[in-house]
Amino acid sequence: MTPSEGVSRNSLSRRQAIVLLAITTLRSAGAAESGLVQPVSLDHVNIRVANVAKTAAFYMGLFDTPVLRNPGLRAQPNSPPSEGYFLKFGDGYLAMSQAFAPNTPDLDHYSVGLRDYDGAKVAARLRDNGMKADPRAVDVWADDPDGSLLQLRAPGGWARQTATPYQPPSRVGPALSPLSMSRIALRSKDLMRAGNYYSRLFGTEITPAASSRSRAFSLGDSVLEVNAAPTNSTSTLGLDYLRIAIKDFNAEAVRRVLQERGIEAGSAGGTVRISDPDGIRIELAAAA
Repeated sequence: MTPSEGVSRNSLSRRQAIVLLAITTLRSAGAAESGLVQPVSLDHVNIRVANVAKTAAFYMGLFDTPVLRNPGLRAQPNSPPSEGYFLKFGDGYLAMSQAFAPNTPDLDHYSVGLRDYDGAKVAARLRDNGMKADPRAVDVWADDPDGSLLQLRAPGGWARQTATPYQPPSRVGPALSPLSMSRIALRSKDLMRAGNYYSRLFGTEITPAASSRSRAFSLGDSVLEVNAAPTNSTSTLGLDYLRIAIKDFNAEAVRRVLQERGIEAGSAGGTVRISDPDGIRIELAAAA
């Protein structure tokens, strides 16, 4: 007999209510673990840019953090080689590579570190569930419903980098100390479809699935946010913004650093918003 059998709507005892609550809680916890993979980190975000040296100089001048350089980076296994830079943001990193026509500056891909990663098993699991999955080298690559490319791999990508340390030019004035890439936000033309895709893939949704504007998913200490693209907007799909958590964040102090560099800034919801040389939106914020 199920816990609800033989119990009328108005005769639920305190003991029965506790049992039902416990069962509901267990089912909810199980649902949170029902993803096809188990994300533990936002390993890195790779943006493609119009001028790698110019964009890298922008970020290196703004953030005080280790930098690596690769003169022949292939952002994806089949991409043409280009100069590439990597900036360490906590346990993850921001990579930038050349945008080759017909592609324009935007998100090239983002990478998620998985618990107990096994590439062959991950690829098979995704394909068995009707998702495209392409194992290249030791990583698995997949397209979400809007064409945003994600790379699934073991966590700790920075430690496996073969690029060489790079000493940025001397900075003028104070720089910001990044703690992490705390959030990556993507634009979607069909929020329900994209949200359901990520719900099945990760099983870590932290917003109501019925939301009509945005859905969010935990990636370890970071968050993946999927936003509905405005129907009357000319903005493309892809990266909406990237949020970077700053050590000892103070909005006024951050604005002073930006002002010294001639960088225009806005604000919203306790964050400071800027755009990089390619128009990619960056949010600067306190650690969550």
